[in-house]
Amino acid sequence: MKLFRMNKTYLTVTALFIFYIFMAMLTPLTHDDWDWYSHYGIQMLEERFANLNGRYLGNMLEIIAVRLDWFRWLSYAIFSISIIWIIGRLVNETKSLYYYLCAFILMLTIPSDIYKQTYGWFAGFYNYVPATFCALFIIWYISTILFKQKNMDPITNILFYSICLVGQFFMENTTLFNTMILILAIVLHVLLYRKLNPKFILGLAISSLGTILMFINPNYRKIFFEGSSYQKVSSDTGIIDKVTTTITTVLPDWAVFNQMTIILMIIGVVIALLFRNAKLYTSSKLTQAFVITGLLILPIYYFFIYKQFALQNFHTLLTANLVNTSICIWFLSAFILSIHIVVEPKEVKYTLYLLLAAVLLVCAPLVIVSPLGPRNFYTVSALFVIIFLILFSQLNITGQLWKRILGVLAIGCATLYLGAFFYINQKNETRITQLKEEIKAHPKKEFYTMEKLPFEHYLHHATPTSTRYQSLFNKYEGIPKDTKIKYVPFGSKHK
Repeated sequence: MKLFRMNKTYLTVTALFIFYIFMAMLTPLTHDDWDWYSHYGIQMLEERFANLNGRYLGNMLEIIAVRLDWFRWLSYAIFSISIIWIIGRLVNETKSLYYYLCAFILMLTIPSDIYKQTYGWFAGFYNYVPATFCALFIIWYISTILFKQKNMDPITNILFYSICLVGQFFMENTTLFNTMILILAIVLHVLLYRKLNPKFILGLAISSLGTILMFINPNYRKIFFEGSSYQKVSSDTGIIDKVTTTITTVLPDWAVFNQMTIILMIIGVVIALLFRNAKLYTSSKLTQAFVITGLLILPIYYFFIYKQFALQNFHTLLTANLVNTSICIWFLSAFILSIHIVVEPKEVKYTLYLLLAAVLLVCAPLVIVSPLGPRNFYTVSALFVIIFLILFSQLNITGQLWKRILGVLAIGCATLYLGAFFYINQKNETRITQLKEEIKAHPKKEFYTMEKLPFEHYLHHATPTSTRYQSLFNKYEGIPKDTKIKYVPFGSKHK
């Protein structure tokens, strides 16, 4: 029976791996991908990224990926399946097959704003997805030792130390996060067991070395002290204003309100667990009221006020910003108290607390950095998925019916996304072919008309945003350099 279960797991993982290979094949290069494909990528490599950033591994992966199709397809699939694997390990090691499928569905259906800047954009993918895997692996390693008190085998220890170093060369905020979470792990180990953990200390030393190597990149001196035209650590009105603005606008918007689908699922599971737990009814009326209203206030506020009045567009209103932040803090406080009430196993409870701390820590560096975008909150999405699945596992739902439903949902999602991206790929190939034929037939036209791609909200700037990106697009697609193109909405040429 165990062998059969293992075979099912391997078959499932293989199927998911093949799915991601096809997704990589069907996803077109966009925006910065065209830039990395040009001489710019080689120039940055020759300069050792001295005028760019310290994301050495992310940059090198991108340079290779845009030039070698097979490498792009395989690496895309490997990193994507690695995220699914580590989520399954964090949630439940004995029933990993079903949680792999759950993780697959949930990570595939993350907000489209985040998807397009990670899975739908290779330059974003090679920085944010590997960085998130490294961060999640470190969290899994810490939680396994801290709360389950398991001894790791030598291979896992070596992998942990390697990731503590390698994980520092993708994204600045996850680089700092890895160091901070290891410091927290050392402190927690001292508090729980009254002794230092040498593995955590060595991991912190390696992580700190990687952090130093990243930030000694010359460009960070410009960012911190001389000012950069793109990246900076404060706003024009000062760092205090930048921190305040980010905490009251960017973080509520992107870390909470934009994640409302997964948060609603978390709330639903928590409420189900609360009403199944006798501890809720023995708690004081004040505690009951605080927990229930705190859990419900967020979705009510989101649907009836935040979304209805489009408050994301009114960040100049201080009152609205403060109310948004207060609602999020109230929800977080009620959620923490709910975990204390409904989760009995200490190792699960402490793991959930660690994951919530991780959400805060991974967002912490973002309060002083700009510009920010949805891609910066990909790690937050993954953490919320893990929190949901751990809580869902506490419902102890068993039986073949839900497993079949899960399988149908996974197949449905895979088919839907493959179909959508096959359509995108087909239309992209068709429009390029038609454009080349039109240029050949009418070489002296002032400009040519091209349709935008379908489902462009799943791709990052698939339509060139400037003259520079238009020339990069032309070079990549083999179109004459000075060709001017007017883009029209998808389907409008056939009306």
